[in-house]
Amino acid sequence: MRILHCLTRLSHRSKPAKPLTLAFFTVFLASCSALTPKAPPCVESSVLYRLADMRQINEPAFSKALACDNLETVEVALISLGRIGGQQASDLIVPLLTHSNAKVRETAAFALGISLHKPATASLIEQLQQEKNSKVRAAMVLAIGNLGGEDSVSTLARLIEQTEDAQVANAAMQGLAIMSVFHRHLLTGDTEIEVARVIDRLRNQDTALKASFLLARVPLLRDPHVPDVISIVRDKSESLDSATQAFIIRALSKLGHKDITPFLWDKFRSKNATLQLAAIQALGIRTLTSTEDIQRLNRVAIFDNPAMQVSALQSGRRWMTPQTLKALRDSENTWVQSEAFLATNDKAQPEVQKLVKAWLESDDPNHQRAVIQYFVELDMSPVLKQLTESDKAIIRIGAQRALKTYQEPKTEPMVTPTEMPGLPVKVKLETTKGDIVIRLFEDTPYTSANFLRLVESGFYENTYFHRVIPNFVAQGGSKLGDGSGSVGYSIREELNQRSHSKGTIGMATAGKDTGGAQFFFNLAPNLHLDSNYTVFGEVIEGMDIMMSLEQNDQIIAAQIIQ
Repeated sequence: MRILHCLTRLSHRSKPAKPLTLAFFTVFLASCSALTPKAPPCVESSVLYRLADMRQINEPAFSKALACDNLETVEVALISLGRIGGQQASDLIVPLLTHSNAKVRETAAFALGISLHKPATASLIEQLQQEKNSKVRAAMVLAIGNLGGEDSVSTLARLIEQTEDAQVANAAMQGLAIMSVFHRHLLTGDTEIEVARVIDRLRNQDTALKASFLLARVPLLRDPHVPDVISIVRDKSESLDSATQAFIIRALSKLGHKDITPFLWDKFRSKNATLQLAAIQALGIRTLTSTEDIQRLNRVAIFDNPAMQVSALQSGRRWMTPQTLKALRDSENTWVQSEAFLATNDKAQPEVQKLVKAWLESDDPNHQRAVIQYFVELDMSPVLKQLTESDKAIIRIGAQRALKTYQEPKTEPMVTPTEMPGLPVKVKLETTKGDIVIRLFEDTPYTSANFLRLVESGFYENTYFHRVIPNFVAQGGSKLGDGSGSVGYSIREELNQRSHSKGTIGMATAGKDTGGAQFFFNLAPNLHLDSNYTVFGEVIEGMDIMMSLEQNDQIIAAQIIQ
């Protein structure tokens, strides 16, 4: 009876674009199988992970795995196909959108979302209309946003306006926000999004985070919306978490309504570090018409808090007084010194020229990067040309990059290892701020194994956190301190369903399958990175140390502790 039901479903499918293959029928009939938790794996997970890492579709192996009665085998096969991506992988995944098991349908939707095969959007939209399971629908919706195919915007906008399902609404809002990063061209002009409905979802604790995230990423708000949004935040300040409020602050920052600046100062007084940083970042980019507000921002910049000082300098450099900038150039913190130096308008003054001369000889990465940026901002190409011969690597590379003569090291994909370590594993990172203990995940075996090999080789000793953006990320693993260089090879992505929540660890890349040694700590929920960067670990001890990291902090040592 189950097979008969399955064939009936097949007869009701829309007309296929091309002849159905034997592999399609094998996988489609597998979607009728009843999975049992104790069923033996038909194909070992290690084999499937290996095929994914090699970006190789062995159709018999995947067809066998997808037809298996073991749930884990089917899930690993689907995610592996998604990681490989492309039409062939998509063709094997699509039939599983109608599997009898909801978890399989959910995983199939995720796999299509990371496959980068835009035509699969149509299959997701079609099946979304039939799907009843809330979690599966949410996975389909998020995948539609990630693919950015035809009708993606209208589909997600309609769900935001109409659905009463919080999970689906959240997925639609996150999906549109992800599109604003990776498919921005689709969100130009009239986006069809009902702004009032998004604002209304701020009132619901179950949807407030994703609603605020969408408003922060897509400029939907206008001045008439401001009083309502501020009222919601004030009425629900106890129930809205700091991440949600920080997103709302960002969403309001570029609007001109008179109530926004007082609201931001209220949030700065909250004594919550996340909200304080968000408020200062927002105040800095606003047009401050009050002398009192400008003076207050300058007083904040003098606070003995490097992250706060840097945030004020980066966003509000036009409001910094000469006295404030001089005080911060005299700071003992080179991150703060460098940002104050770059924020100084009168770069011809003797004190600044003295710093230029000194920092050209400095061994501090912050100083070296700042002095290169100084010459770039002043468009001093002849000086930059001379600095391409500097014996200071950061200065030499920085000058070459500015002149577009730098040749990035070419890397080939790493040969897929035959032996893998046991996972999960804990690693202790001893940093200049203190110890951070992380756990590496087992469903990202090649990324985790690569990290462990680098730890065992001593690679991470004395490497820098060269890119720290408060309320965003702390990126580490740079040998020089400027983000240049490589390990001589690249590793492939292992995208998964984990979110980039605060305390998770992602693999830094410069494009698809270009990972190596650099990684980043998520200092906040970075939801726009989901399904697009490999989350391969999480902080389990030392979260406060992670949050205190500054640009130029170092990993002194790294060791495996389990």
